[in-house]
Amino acid sequence: MTLRLRPEDRADFAWVLALALDVTEIRTALAQSPVAPGTARLRARALADADAIAATAAGEYRTYLRARAAVMPSPAATAPPSGAPRIGQGAGALLPALAVLTPLISAVAATVFLLFGYGLRFATPRSQAATTLVTAGWVCALAMAVSTGIGLCVLLAAALRGRARTPSGHPLPLRNPAAERARSAWHQALLEHGLLPYLRRELTVSPPHAD
Repeated sequence: MTLRLRPEDRADFAWVLALALDVTEIRTALAQSPVAPGTARLRARALADADAIAATAAGEYRTYLRARAAVMPSPAATAPPSGAPRIGQGAGALLPALAVLTPLISAVAATVFLLFGYGLRFATPRSQAATTLVTAGWVCALAMAVSTGIGLCVLLAAALRGRARTPSGHPLPLRNPAAERARSAWHQALLEHGLLPYLRRELTVSPPHAD
């Protein structure tokens, strides 16, 4: 049975493919051959044939999957049921919205209370209502300052979390030496036995395809 590449590992495949396309031999062939496909088209072909290419490093991939399963749960095991409400996702979307709205509401309330409070105090200096409004205004101003600081932290955390979920550069480390070694061995086998031979074949025998 052919071992198919798992969805969570396709980012690793794309990263190794980028390394293969940057090999001097491949770059030179792309630049010099009049019939060679463009880099973008060659990348698209390789991504479409990802399962067949990854099969050339199936042994290393199985070893990596076993090492990874020993130190971290699989995505299928940790995913919520399809019918279950995704509380984490709702909270993750709600917090940035609250981080923006809370300081705005506090600022408006503080402005209104302070204007009316000081206006009433100017008209009737000993008014208890004026004192209450001024106090409420300064409380809202304090709440605005605190919520602004918290909101900035929430937005920064959301931005960092989104950046971590979007692979750029080297894939994120697994924080386990054995799993990381198995992953590196799979990357190396995928590069040497799968992607480089595939790219060489495409560059030497494939005529340009019309879109």
